[in-house]
Amino acid sequence: MNTLKMKITGWDEDSKSLLVRFASDETANTNPDAYYDLAYQPHLMFPTANTATEIKTALAKAGIGVAQEHKRNEDLAADNAKLNILRGLVSSSVLSYAATELIEDTDGSVEPSVVSTPMEEV
Repeated sequence: MNTLKMKITGWDEDSKSLLVRFASDETANTNPDAYYDLAYQPHLMFPTANTATEIKTALAKAGIGVAQEHKRNEDLAADNAKLNILRGLVSSSVLSYAATELIEDTDGSVEPSVVSTPMEEV
């Protein structure tokens, strides 16, 4: 990524949040208006940013990761195999994982046990 585009679109008084949109030279659209608003609470997230420039810089730094996520989402749209895997995960079964197995996992392949299936819930 060479260029991040950021647009501050609003202020929510109730949550004290700035609404911000991001795009980049790597996203499908370089106009931030093509993407959704995200709420940032600068007073909580960037407590040492005290000027408008410092706040905008902190928001832009956070936006790098957001723009990368936009790009990954756009790339996913062309990956039917991955989309089919993700769609196939939908289930009404409850899965259970042993926390120690998750903590010790090094290859990302911990198998859960099925706590309940739809038939058991009826």
